[in-house]
Amino acid sequence: MVTNGRWKKLLEMRRAAVAETPWFFVYGSLMRRYGNFNRFLRRKTLNVRPAYCQGFLYHLPIGFPGLIILEDCQDMVVGELMSFKNPVKIMRALDQLEGFHPDNLQKSHYIRKKLPVIVETDPVSQEYKELEAWVYTYPLEHLSPQHQKEYLISCGNWKLLCEQPTKRKPGRIKNLYKKLRHTPVPEKVHIDPALCMDEEMLAEWKMSTGCARFCKNPEKCRANRRKMRGNFTLADEG
Repeated sequence: MVTNGRWKKLLEMRRAAVAETPWFFVYGSLMRRYGNFNRFLRRKTLNVRPAYCQGFLYHLPIGFPGLIILEDCQDMVVGELMSFKNPVKIMRALDQLEGFHPDNLQKSHYIRKKLPVIVETDPVSQEYKELEAWVYTYPLEHLSPQHQKEYLISCGNWKLLCEQPTKRKPGRIKNLYKKLRHTPVPEKVHIDPALCMDEEMLAEWKMSTGCARFCKNPEKCRANRRKMRGNFTLADEG
């Protein structure tokens, strides 16, 4: 139960956060056409644009994605940058949805962080700029063998994983999930973009993705890497 004093404190914290930046970066079911967008954000948005944020993207057992931040991570996660008519009210609703407690981070499921985001300003000329936005990130310590069935989405695009190709093999993603559920070491599964797309879509992704455009390590293309939990272990030890 939220007391009157705590409610006022949380309100002030959210007002201060929105004063820092009114933008939100979403990368899962809060994107357009998905259930939580329709439930929480429809008719409340002022602006929605394609955007990219650095991080590793995992598909979690609960059916939603989690963006994990590491200092040396150069991978790009695909999402949408949004602004709202009443950002403080939206922030409160999203904090509740994501299980984020501004005054108790240890109790939080996701953590809201202010992060740099690259946003498309002109789709015709393909011009981009960087700004800061609020992002609900998944804590690294939540990735553990006990949780199981957390799969790295190599392409950084949750939409491409969840929206099945319509041209051929419409049941491919569903069959992929069935296969992954029975793998002996599920936390080490790496979902390559080729598994999420048909050949035509894969070729288009390689040419247009924010990763290809903004990657600082092109010689280490994510499509040729197999990032597993060992990467995070090494990062922790370092």
